[in-house]
Amino acid sequence: MPLRGRGWQGFLVFLRYQCYYEYPLLTYLEYPILIAQDIVLLLCVFHFHGNVYRAAPYIALFVASWFVLALQRWIMDLAMNLCTFISAASKFAQLQYLWKTRDSGAVSTLTWVLASYTCVTRIITTLMTTNDLTILVRFVVMLALNLWVTATVLRYRKTVVKAE
Repeated sequence: MPLRGRGWQGFLVFLRYQCYYEYPLLTYLEYPILIAQDIVLLLCVFHFHGNVYRAAPYIALFVASWFVLALQRWIMDLAMNLCTFISAASKFAQLQYLWKTRDSGAVSTLTWVLASYTCVTRIITTLMTTNDLTILVRFVVMLALNLWVTATVLRYRKTVVKAE
């Protein structure tokens, strides 16, 4: 039972990247909380499916990843760049689906606006604190794609006609 849609691997890579380069704690404080939230969610899912021990491989993978990421600088940088690529591919897949169906009824415009806003604030805080080019590129790419998805959602939004 893989975890889908949460991105705990991305949270882990981003947290480890920021720890590895010794960036200020306030620039990545939410990632430990998000990871803990995902671990609790994972344990709850396995608990309610009757087998908590099936979570052990995921937790082992998490712990092993934490140490493997910091073995070499190139591993850390590669993992961060792959996370950016995977996130971009995910947003592009969303765009393709919207173009294909020409229906954005199941997509929240507010969610994409908030995602765009988050990227803008991350760009600003990164410029003010670390000026890390890898992180800046990540958030600029994510901002562009979030805005593109938002525009596509607005374009294919159906107007509701009220009956009198």
